[in-house]
Amino acid sequence: MTKPLLPRNLPTTTIRAGRAPRSRAAVATPAATTVATVTAVATAVAAAVAVPLGTALGLALFAPAAQAQAKPEITIYGRASVSLDQLDDGKRSRLNENSNSSRLGFRVKYDLENQLTALAQIEQEIRWDNGSGNFASRDTFVGLQGGFGLVRLGYFDTPLKEVRGQVDFFGDQIGDARNLTRVRDGYSGGDYDFDTRFRNGIAYATPKFGGVSWSLHYSTNTDEGLNQENNSAVSTALTFAEGPWYLAAAFERKQETGSRAIRLGGKYTVGPVAVAALAQMATVKDAEQGPSFDVNVYGLGASYQLTPATTLKGQYYWLSSDGNERDANLMAIGLDYRLASQLRLMFAYARTSNDANVRYGMSRGGHGGQQLASAAGLNTSGLSIGLRFDF
Repeated sequence: MTKPLLPRNLPTTTIRAGRAPRSRAAVATPAATTVATVTAVATAVAAAVAVPLGTALGLALFAPAAQAQAKPEITIYGRASVSLDQLDDGKRSRLNENSNSSRLGFRVKYDLENQLTALAQIEQEIRWDNGSGNFASRDTFVGLQGGFGLVRLGYFDTPLKEVRGQVDFFGDQIGDARNLTRVRDGYSGGDYDFDTRFRNGIAYATPKFGGVSWSLHYSTNTDEGLNQENNSAVSTALTFAEGPWYLAAAFERKQETGSRAIRLGGKYTVGPVAVAALAQMATVKDAEQGPSFDVNVYGLGASYQLTPATTLKGQYYWLSSDGNERDANLMAIGLDYRLASQLRLMFAYARTSNDANVRYGMSRGGHGGQQLASAAGLNTSGLSIGLRFDF
């Protein structure tokens, strides 16, 4: 039985506080024809898993043999990604500097007997452009992994969000697919953002079985503070990842409004070529546009490795929404040039075209805190040159 994979693949610097044995990697339904069926299945499976999983964890934690074998292994990792962006909001063009979701993280692994490993992680955004940051603002959790899979508690990506991350060729750049998949018209807010981390999260991920794994993520309260209102949420995904293939189906629902989304993603890599596709069908409730409306997003992308150091890439996403003149599309093309295994130059151009009553951007998503605002009906564009160092 293969164990699940850890939720990060950045290069790391490891500080060994003792001779700890290397633990194996850890972590990481399709949507039914109706949302009611999907919700019922997720609830039933969660209930079925909870009791045996809780029993297994209890036995593992309190068994006399389950004692630490070595000191914790501490890993420091991060990303410094700074770009110069010429951004045009449809009326004026200005030069900007951005940090593109740069980060600094600390990860701790503590090996126990009975093939158990305790995990903890703190990750925060770093603003290299203006010398600021927010502590524990990214994936931050404590967890336990073993033959049963992985359990985590804290603040981290949902299964639905992870699907987009696998197929988006411009994540954390201008042209990031989240400019449309979050279905926020101009980032006006609302509880219908489908590409966020859950606060107060409780998550379980199975080991892989023949390339297939399942994950369930529940939030007791998506807001900060005490749970005084019914602000819970659930996100789940079934994933196949084996060889050149990645296929996934995810479902997410916000209890407060009833807003929900189904997301399908796929990627195939053969030699120097990778192609990917995404489809998202969302129903947004309790919004400015009315009590309920549907927003669908579809996307195609591809990359081609010209040389060991040079990769061309491009993607096109389009959004179709209920209502009059509320559609949009996003196009991005780019080139990555590796100066070293962990250092690359990144060039990108992106453009978003809006119908008369919407104002989607192309520099939002994971691109950073400095977002390009625009008026309804205007088209936005940007040209970016950046340097990214993973460590």
